[in-house]
Amino acid sequence: MNISIIGGGLSGIFAARTLFELGHNPTIIEKSRSVGGRMATRRVGIGRADHGAQFFTVRSPQLQTLTNEWLEKKLIKRWFGDDFPRYSGTEGMNSFVKNLANGLNIKLDEQVLQVKSSELGVTITTQNGNAYFSDAVVITAPVPQAFQLLQESSLILSNQLKETLSASSFKPCFVALLTLIEPLSIEKDGIVSEGLPPGIDKIIANDQKGISACPILSVYMTGDWSAKYFEQQDETVLEQIFAALTHDVIDTSLIVRQQLKRWRYAEATHVYKKPFMQLDDLPIFLAGDSFLTEQDTSGRTRVESAILSGIHVGEAIHREFLK
Repeated sequence: MNISIIGGGLSGIFAARTLFELGHNPTIIEKSRSVGGRMATRRVGIGRADHGAQFFTVRSPQLQTLTNEWLEKKLIKRWFGDDFPRYSGTEGMNSFVKNLANGLNIKLDEQVLQVKSSELGVTITTQNGNAYFSDAVVITAPVPQAFQLLQESSLILSNQLKETLSASSFKPCFVALLTLIEPLSIEKDGIVSEGLPPGIDKIIANDQKGISACPILSVYMTGDWSAKYFEQQDETVLEQIFAALTHDVIDTSLIVRQQLKRWRYAEATHVYKKPFMQLDDLPIFLAGDSFLTEQDTSGRTRVESAILSGIHVGEAIHREFLK
């Protein structure tokens, strides 16, 4: 089967890996210049900074098996947490994901405009004027974006499905990347998430984490704070972040360079208690970190939920093929 996968984040990559291993022909169509999604790392001068997911945890035996393989290959390392380990990419989270995507058929810089379904299959058209015909399609974009694409494609969906999809909601997140003139030690492991001023969720020292040759902090703002300022210009947002960074947290005079990353869909506030969703009887599926397995009792989006969603939807499409 030819399967098109919209989105080159973790769910898209693991859907593609699963389908490829089962003998199918998956193609990832990604709007950005690189795969990874929120597994994001940015180069800043001679340094690097993770500015999306900082680590992942493991609850399922399936992911633990994969994690053990990645540890052996030194793609990841155990960053911190004695009783409940947090794992991170040895050279940043994006480098880790790019390794997982090696060998897959990936089309970059392709913004999908429409998804059309017929008795013969599904056709995707992109902003570049390209068309991809598939037996099935997996959409791994955040559900609000996926729903918008489906509406713009004029697909006929049941009222129940439209109601289910419209319930999706996300919190945004701002991440400030602050290059310092000298290293600043952040707790024992380079991360602090408690006792911070209002509005600040966590701070990570990327040099202390082991991925940067120079001192760069990743400062994450809370969802509520980020929502309040999300429509403001970057300069204004950075000014507000600096105002929140009281002197006992960071001496702002040490900052020599600053950048801002904004995530509109950082964390789902509405999750689905299924690892993927099929659109009525269409050969179109939704997957992503907001789709949780029955065994996932966390009730929130995580790296693990994104990976398992991709695996489950790939296996489900294969089962349909066997019929």
